[in-house]
Amino acid sequence: MFQILLSLLTLSLITACSEPNLNELPLNKVVLTVKVEPEMADCVGVGPMKCLVVDGEYFYENIEGFNFEAGNAYIIEIERSQAYTDKKVPADVGAYRYKLIKILKKQSHVM
Repeated sequence: MFQILLSLLTLSLITACSEPNLNELPLNKVVLTVKVEPEMADCVGVGPMKCLVVDGEYFYENIEGFNFEAGNAYIIEIERSQAYTDKKVPADVGAYRYKLIKILKKQSHVM
């Protein structure tokens, strides 16, 4: 009986100390309100690409649930959550995930 209890205790300690699945870490959630410009810009990430321009700066990440339509400026509310621990961020991706909460304003800028 003692050996069974010792085995269960050891197993629970090993499980508790194991590193979590980094793809499921919703750490440090923050809600942001940002402005998205009506045109994407040429930028360079891992290679040449098109970036959204968010609050006047290139935005290299995807915003889950946001379908950008060129010619429209947006003010959107997004959730930013930490995707990786500080020690485990892959070199070619950002440390955060972004998810659309809602579109607050969509304005056409077609000339």
